[in-house]
Amino acid sequence: MSKINSYLLIAGLSVVALACSTQAADNKGDSPAQSNKLPVDVKVVKYTALNQEESVAGSLLANREVEITSELLKKVEAVHFSDGSYVATGQKLYSLEQGDIRARLRQSEAELALAKLNESRLYNLLKNESVRQEEYDIALTKVQSLEATKEQLEVELSKTTIVAPFSGIAGISKVQIGSLVSPGTPLVKLQEQGRIKVQFTVSEKYVSNLKNGKAIFFTVSGNENRIPAVISATESGLDAQSRTITVHAVTSNQNGALKPGMSARVFFSISAQNAKGLGLPTESLIPGGNGYNVFVVKNGIAKMTPVTVGNRNEAEALITSGLNDGDTVMISNILRSGDGTPVQIVSSK
Repeated sequence: MSKINSYLLIAGLSVVALACSTQAADNKGDSPAQSNKLPVDVKVVKYTALNQEESVAGSLLANREVEITSELLKKVEAVHFSDGSYVATGQKLYSLEQGDIRARLRQSEAELALAKLNESRLYNLLKNESVRQEEYDIALTKVQSLEATKEQLEVELSKTTIVAPFSGIAGISKVQIGSLVSPGTPLVKLQEQGRIKVQFTVSEKYVSNLKNGKAIFFTVSGNENRIPAVISATESGLDAQSRTITVHAVTSNQNGALKPGMSARVFFSISAQNAKGLGLPTESLIPGGNGYNVFVVKNGIAKMTPVTVGNRNEAEALITSGLNDGDTVMISNILRSGDGTPVQIVSSK
């Protein structure tokens, strides 16, 4: 019995040793398979509504601006505003000398009164056929001529008082009391600043995105807060050399913080209505001859897929077609991968 027990013990130990050897061999076989899979990070993409926007440089303009000038050769008798002050519509700005005009007007009025008396007398005589029709016609023409002269002098007199055509900020007066001004001489600049314009130019490819009434936003130097404005006008055509079009947008400026001449950065949407897309890190893109590709991971295999990039910056690209909602896209180890490479997902975003 002792020999039989010894044989059984030896046989048992041999079976155990053989099993351990087989398991070790199996473990060694698994390790190379795992090491052949490329570790990658991925992102599961979800389509969302697109709000792509473009930005361009712009400038602020007064909503209305005019250079106040004289229409007469006269001396300035009075300046009725302070430099840089607010003036209302119709407010008096300058008074020019008017003594000679008033004198000529009084003379004209006296001549007109006399001419009317003469015309009235001849009219009564004409009814009795005491004078010829020709004599009366000359008297009537004289009255009409003097009336026209009087009206002309009254218009000239009105031009000696220069008023504000609209409400706004009057700049620095270029003339003072006693200055001799001639027709066309600039006196002061008047700007309406209750509302202000943003002027900017855009490429022809964005013309369809900028219609009257569309909202845009802009910022100014020293203030990064976006200010809303509404497009009020576009130029009738494109500049033939630059292929750009000029656009005006208007916004309120009741607090006077915005000044004409300030630089602006204008932002406007270029997304089509109801457009959808998804964001991917730019490092996930693979440039190709016909555009861009990405690696989509399916069943542990990287598959190269062409995509359409709507817009991109240094960090992120917007994909508008080529992927499906829920696709798993590689975002690391791109250069070490190829179409059909087995991959192991390390992390998912």
